[in-house]
Amino acid sequence: MTTWRDTTSEHVQSDLDRLLNTVLRFADEMLRRHGEFHPYGVAMTRDGDEQVFAADTAEVEDPNPSEVLTSLVSGMSAESNDLRAAALVSDVTSERTDAVMVHLEHADSMAITVLLPYRQPDADAEDNPVEYDTMSATPTEALIWRRSLC
Repeated sequence: MTTWRDTTSEHVQSDLDRLLNTVLRFADEMLRRHGEFHPYGVAMTRDGDEQVFAADTAEVEDPNPSEVLTSLVSGMSAESNDLRAAALVSDVTSERTDAVMVHLEHADSMAITVLLPYRQPDADAEDNPVEYDTMSATPTEALIWRRSLC
């Protein structure tokens, strides 16, 4: 079975892996502490530095995740000339599972969606461990650097 790694350069893989590791560590921390999190983004600048993107939700008690993601996409798109990779992260729920969803995108190549299903065994426990299932990745449409699917 061919995966996105089979058709992607090593530098793109390295950038996306680095961003994925960064955002998953933070998502895990938020899930352990709060049981959920609002969407956020992390981008890699052309120089290789990481830059955090968050929507201004200070005046909204329970912000709409879709609106937050739209705001993040707008902010990252506005700075896309200075960025080489981006990750948008959401806490999603379906009929079957909760999952951390990460939209990863690279200026030089492609966009993928990574899903990492999770379970919280005891939501009332402080700093509770989160149990993760198998991660999956699928090609998706670019949001920051608009182009056709790779």
